[in-house]
Amino acid sequence: MWLLWSLGTLLIVGVAQASKGDNSNEYTGCYHVCHFNNCTSRLGIAAYESSQSLSEKILQWTCDDECQYYCMWRTTQIFLDRGMDIPQFFGKWPFARIWGMQEPAAVLFSVLNLMAHLINLRRFRQSVPPNAPMYKIWHLHAGICINAWVWSVVFHARDTPWTERLDYFFAFSMVLFSLFGLVIRLLGPQLKVYKEAAAVVGVLFFGYHVWYLTKGRFDYGYNMTVNVVVGVLNGSGWLAWAVPRLKSRPYIQWCVFTVVGAMASMLLELGDFPPLFWAVDAHALWHLATSPLPFMWYREKTRVKLRGNGTVSYEEYYVSCASLTRLIKWLSVLDAAI
Repeated sequence: MWLLWSLGTLLIVGVAQASKGDNSNEYTGCYHVCHFNNCTSRLGIAAYESSQSLSEKILQWTCDDECQYYCMWRTTQIFLDRGMDIPQFFGKWPFARIWGMQEPAAVLFSVLNLMAHLINLRRFRQSVPPNAPMYKIWHLHAGICINAWVWSVVFHARDTPWTERLDYFFAFSMVLFSLFGLVIRLLGPQLKVYKEAAAVVGVLFFGYHVWYLTKGRFDYGYNMTVNVVVGVLNGSGWLAWAVPRLKSRPYIQWCVFTVVGAMASMLLELGDFPPLFWAVDAHALWHLATSPLPFMWYREKTRVKLRGNGTVSYEEYYVSCASLTRLIKWLSVLDAAI
């Protein structure tokens, strides 16, 4: 469903290349001194490990990581004292670490997206019988989205080369499977051979995509191109399918709202800015903006009514917004506690 998820991920993470902050003399000098004094002897490493919090141990922070974190803030303060702009480090803004998490706001907002899919999947399973058309497709789609948001949480909590790649791969799996769902919907309940062929092509393409990006140095340019092409096909395809059917099936408006909402949320990525309170940047706000979209997407999904002959026909399936209300109340309590 998240038509342009991976495009936003690409825009904000980008290529992990040298930035103004980590390329500065202040940072490089600080890092080399810190690493030499603390991370080159068993005694120094043991002293660091004994000072770690439980959350930092769970998230596998190392002595070298700690030096990078310390020097990032030392360099940032030097830049600010000189009246200079806040610098980026390795393509990212400096974020205040909370409970070992590198980007706490993005983690929280990713959790909101995860919860939204869990809530709506539960309601979908309660309302739609397993023999309904497209039931398995949307059930699997929800599982893929849940998996992707789990890895978004992991990546934003702890940015490593492999958590970054898994976030990329599973974000792309959402976009690709949404396109597959569109193809299946266009083919209809018949043409089983063509649907199976589309599934095989999709699996093979995803497998090749992952293999190509893991066989050597990560090709960010190729990854960007593939995500843009699939994202545009996906978004434009769903709009082309939905708009002509709005008059005959008004509930399809929720599909349109979801697609337009996903595209509109991407505008947040274009206005990148230093994180507010050292926690909330444009990328985190993008995750916040996408969190209500599953409620609209599943609202367009249909509930079924069994006919006497055992077949099924679609009617409008409305997901209650009571879950969203409870979620907002929960967030208010959490915010007050923090």
